[in-house]
Amino acid sequence: MRRPVFGALIAGAAITTALAAPATAQSSGSSDEPIRDLIVGSSADPGSSGSSLNALLSSMSLLGSSEVPLSGPLISSEDGYPLDTDPSIETPAIVDKQIENADLRLERWTVASPSMQRNVEVQILKPADPGAPAPMLYMLDGIGGSKGSSGWINNGAGPEVFAEENATVVMPLGAAASMYSDWLEEDPALGRIMWETFITEELAPLLEAEEELNFNGHRGIGGLSMGATGAVHLANTNPDFFDAVIGISGCYSTMDPIGRQTVSLIVGSRGGDTENMWGPYGSETWREHDVVSHPEGLGEMAVYLSAANGSLTEADIADYADDPFYNMLAGVVLERGVLDCTEALDDAMHDAGMNHQDVEYKGPGVHNWRNYSEQLQPAWDAVKHALY
Repeated sequence: MRRPVFGALIAGAAITTALAAPATAQSSGSSDEPIRDLIVGSSADPGSSGSSLNALLSSMSLLGSSEVPLSGPLISSEDGYPLDTDPSIETPAIVDKQIENADLRLERWTVASPSMQRNVEVQILKPADPGAPAPMLYMLDGIGGSKGSSGWINNGAGPEVFAEENATVVMPLGAAASMYSDWLEEDPALGRIMWETFITEELAPLLEAEEELNFNGHRGIGGLSMGATGAVHLANTNPDFFDAVIGISGCYSTMDPIGRQTVSLIVGSRGGDTENMWGPYGSETWREHDVVSHPEGLGEMAVYLSAANGSLTEADIADYADDPFYNMLAGVVLERGVLDCTEALDDAMHDAGMNHQDVEYKGPGVHNWRNYSEQLQPAWDAVKHALY
């Protein structure tokens, strides 16, 4: 049953509260309990929360609000951004290799990038059988784009899922709030960003020429959240380059209200400016990144998409017990948003005559690593046939 007006007011109040995050509500405990109970209760009706979210963002669009104002906990930063550049880098090259965990076959390679004018670090899970040809699977991180270690290693199920797999798993680092895109302009907060060029034109040829990786000629790309958005766009834009794509809890439209707000929140969370990325909203570059409006590039590759419905499980509630309430709220709202995003891409692919995509609407779950990790094994199982 739709409750758009009342639901939108609740969603608006909740988002505003999370954005403002007054100091009195930033610690967990008894003062948070009424808010937590409201979030848990509201999440149990995902259909209502979905219509509420759509109504809220559509209303903002009609009122002329271009972006949710950012403050409080959604503004964060990592030391070292913008990353230092070196304009003297003219040729892509692997400049260093380090073993990080021999038992996991995990290494850290450093790659000189002319497009980004810096050395870029990538973590690599090497194939289980070095004597057999292996595909490349690029796995992209979420909003944090950590410089230290990929979330797929630190928080996710990467080591478990790929423990016995004969695949080279490549995880780029240092991509915070970048959308894994080529930016039009250098950004004062985030620096020089050219991820699409780096992955497809610089990194891939270098890795594929390495005899120790024994490349078999097939490539896949996947990601979670921001990384899912980037992976699906990269696959759609480079259909002759990738054979498979995985999108876990991502948003694939840039032009509808939810997609636009998602992009703005991701980039703005680290102080970046979306105009430096894609120009003014509605520009040709914004539209090029809207996979929902033109998904044809996905037609000949294996596709796996998944999203939960934003309702909290008992395990989720326990996970958030020691967190401030707005982390729980963000998990609920964001996952309900990406469910709409995933449904929109699924529908667009069907409308374009595609029925090959494997889409899992997994039911309860929110925007967190518990959800992402649960989906990595089914995602790999769904696409690996296209990589061997």
